[in-house]
Amino acid sequence: MNLMLAMLVVVLSGWWLHQYRQARQFQAQMRQQLFDECVDLLQEPSIRRDLAQLPILEGCYGGYHVALSVVEDTVGWRKLPPLWLLVKVAANAPTRGTLDIIARPANNEFYSPSWQWDGVLTIPAAWPQHALIKYQEQAVDLVLLNDAVPLFFSDPAMKELLITPTLLRLTYLLRQGQAGEYLLLRTAAYHSAPVAKALVEALLLQAIALRQQLEAATH
Repeated sequence: MNLMLAMLVVVLSGWWLHQYRQARQFQAQMRQQLFDECVDLLQEPSIRRDLAQLPILEGCYGGYHVALSVVEDTVGWRKLPPLWLLVKVAANAPTRGTLDIIARPANNEFYSPSWQWDGVLTIPAAWPQHALIKYQEQAVDLVLLNDAVPLFFSDPAMKELLITPTLLRLTYLLRQGQAGEYLLLRTAAYHSAPVAKALVEALLLQAIALRQQLEAATH
């Protein structure tokens, strides 16, 4: 009986190791091709890697320097870990104030700087009521955002709008981890299809339009 149990443990261990290696190989492939469809959207595109070896695509779009990156969110206990797409637009001219709007806050948004910010604002009536609004030192004039915020968050995949004097960033739910790999191996494996060009372009257009509005109101 002990021999049969030992053999079963060996077989299961080998199977688990094989599945784990396959998941890691799958992840490496996904990382390689993640922004393949988006490269030709940008002028002077370049790709580098962050500390987690995830790709960062940078370049110019609509007269602004922009960057696309992803965050694998395995913080906290959940059934499926999300993969967040970060769309960053660097300022052409600095603006006044800061603001971070987080939809459905779970107190584990480690990618957001606002958990170290002290200012908290009441949510305007026309804005999504399932959100948290924070700022640091001085808040952005909310009147400037009255049209944009309800539009941004009408998409349930929109997680965050971050505004600083030198940056505007959108955090968007790109996809969720595959159930089998995460529930069995506790590894975050995602569908390997590249990020859709149409999605990125739509987010860039919205982000740049708001950045332009903020800069025009400041100067």
